[in-house]
Amino acid sequence: MPREIDSAVFPHLEADLDRVRDVLGLVQLPGRPELAVLTDEGPDSPRRLVRPTLTLLSYYLLTDPAVPADDRVVHAAAAVELLHLGSLYHDDVIDHAYQRRGHPSANAVWGSHLVVLGGDSAIFASARMLAEIGQREALAGANTGEQMCAGMVIEAADRYVASRSEQSYLDAIDGKTAALLSLACRVGAMQAGRDDQEQEALAGFGRYFGLAYQLRDDILDLTSTVEEMGKPVNADLPEGIYTLPVIRTVARDQGFARLLGRALTSEEATRVRRIVIASGAVDQAQVVADEFMDQADGQLAAVAADPRARDAMKAFARSALDRRTPLPAVSQPSTQVLQNHRGEGLPPEVDRWVKSWLVDTGLAASPAELDHRRWAGSFQLMETVFPVMAPKEAAHEQSAVGLGTLCLLWDDLFEDPQLTDPEKITALRRGMVATLRQDPEKPWRSGALPTAWASLWPRLREGRSTRWQEKFLDDLEAWFEAAERETHHRLNGYIPATVDYLPLRRSTSGFETAIAILELHNDRELPPAVRNHPTIRRLEELAFFVAFVKNDLVGIDQDEADQVPYNLVRAIRHETGCTREEAIEQVQRQLTEQRAQLDALTRYIPKLFRSLPGLSGLGKKYESIYESVTNMARWVPDSDRHTQTSGSRAPEPDFERLRREMYYYPAAEPAPTAP
Repeated sequence: MPREIDSAVFPHLEADLDRVRDVLGLVQLPGRPELAVLTDEGPDSPRRLVRPTLTLLSYYLLTDPAVPADDRVVHAAAAVELLHLGSLYHDDVIDHAYQRRGHPSANAVWGSHLVVLGGDSAIFASARMLAEIGQREALAGANTGEQMCAGMVIEAADRYVASRSEQSYLDAIDGKTAALLSLACRVGAMQAGRDDQEQEALAGFGRYFGLAYQLRDDILDLTSTVEEMGKPVNADLPEGIYTLPVIRTVARDQGFARLLGRALTSEEATRVRRIVIASGAVDQAQVVADEFMDQADGQLAAVAADPRARDAMKAFARSALDRRTPLPAVSQPSTQVLQNHRGEGLPPEVDRWVKSWLVDTGLAASPAELDHRRWAGSFQLMETVFPVMAPKEAAHEQSAVGLGTLCLLWDDLFEDPQLTDPEKITALRRGMVATLRQDPEKPWRSGALPTAWASLWPRLREGRSTRWQEKFLDDLEAWFEAAERETHHRLNGYIPATVDYLPLRRSTSGFETAIAILELHNDRELPPAVRNHPTIRRLEELAFFVAFVKNDLVGIDQDEADQVPYNLVRAIRHETGCTREEAIEQVQRQLTEQRAQLDALTRYIPKLFRSLPGLSGLGKKYESIYESVTNMARWVPDSDRHTQTSGSRAPEPDFERLRREMYYYPAAEPAPTAP
């Protein structure tokens, strides 16, 4: 029960709210249980159910509070909450909001496409429920929907209008917020069977409370902290949404208006915020909010009801005005793993095995070469991405680290600026594919790479399903083909359009192979139900973007020198003709946006794996894999593999030596035979 409600006055409120939650839980997509949380956030939802509470209180006020609510009232309360949920989903997309009350927003978890559809689903479910109750309720819901949209349209039309009027502001919040709170009270009162005058009085109470509610929220946006609100603050000013305190400040100081009318940087928004607070306009706005609450109280005076129930309803409304909610303590497993592991080096048994394997197979020409930044940086990356494993699982970690190191070497062979012969590029790709498909018992050549793969592949495929093995080899072959294409693009000066950048960059990233390495490390295969889940796909897309676009920024100087084609900064400059600094700024903005979404979504992943059906108790293992994915996204771009930062005099790896052993020209030698 809301802590502001006296259980002696409304003894059935908590039980009736549970009934509302049960009804909300029934709104799902038939046959797709994994999508249930799109419209049903479950018992851990941070929502306070203010609107369903008002529906129930309005009903109790006109009947006997000692009697549980009728089923019609419960369904009406659920319908109002679904309409609210749908509007929130749409708001989060419009506002690019990634958290609410300290929890990831649906927009952060599902992405804007699914969230808009989920919001539509919730709104139509609300309309259906109200229609099932009665024609008057359905009409009231439809009218409210129109008012809400009108309020949002008015607000959107007035963005960046420094001369926005108080009446325009009040019209906007009357529609976008007050109308729904008015509906909550109205549909509750309708079920009591009392006269229209009392229904209108309760609807009026909800409306004036709603005006105060939104006005108070706008005040808190200017005066509170992220920790208090559980969402970004001072968010309206940069977006050109001028609320009552800002409008009052403009009225007092016309010079202040010159600071508005355009997008603001965070520093400029902070300055404007301080001016508004110092002007006294926030205090004036609070007076207006208090007046609205007095008018709400006046509406209740016209209702013939138990005075204790009226006072309890007033108390609840006033307590709901303070929307500050401390952020919940949320653990960040991926960051903890990183802090616990980073800097310690690979486990000794893994470190010894990998270095011996590199030298014994000839991938490294000598032990001294392993001190070179290319190799040392590879080991650091493996250490960063992989969580600490128990000693008994050392074999999995050895294989995973060996494969990860080999993948980085494969990438280096194609990216090496010394590779400039188009025929050799294609010959290299042919030789690498032949190596993948060779019989491990009979390597097709005696070079370092065929020898290394012949020794590693049996370890990798041990215990793996045929499906996994086939997909893994196919993904590697596709990666080699993409790397060949990128190298040819480097030579001919091609730079992709920005619309083509992401698919091309992902094709050469080895991202699918990175997922396979994490599966090997955890000795688990991710089932299709996990990889195909829209939230997991979104996590992978965000992790890829953050990792590789940050890599573009970190490596822009070297990429420009080497004419690397798939760099987002270079793509934007080539397409728009902007300056280097402007392109970098644009990429940094995109990266900040995507990083915020990844951070929010990462916090949701444990809940997702707890709720996904059919994981056979392996949810924690799968969660661990995606902790490593987010580690990779956050920290891999900071590697110094390509920048010598120490005083090491280690010999440079000879990539051409390795390539010479791999070049394959079909006309000059017979095709290798697969096992």
